[in-house]
Amino acid sequence: MIPEQQITPFKFYMDQSMQDGVTYGKELYRLARQFVASDRLEAYRYGCELLEQGIPTLISASKQRYIVWTSLRSPLAIP
Repeated sequence: MIPEQQITPFKFYMDQSMQDGVTYGKELYRLARQFVASDRLEAYRYGCELLEQGIPTLISASKQRYIVWTSLRSPLAIP
């Protein structure tokens, strides 16, 4: 899990709509799913499920929420 202040947000157009994305290191990610802070375990489980499917995943954390992001470079990237 990465602290939310360590990622850089951006918006991009994909699948006929605006999407939320972030950069971390040299990688680009798109938002897969958001969780409230009390659902930390669910966010972790969801991220692990994606990793088991071979989808590069990042989880960002703040006091209010957890966000699961998937790599835009992955052909398996899901919304």
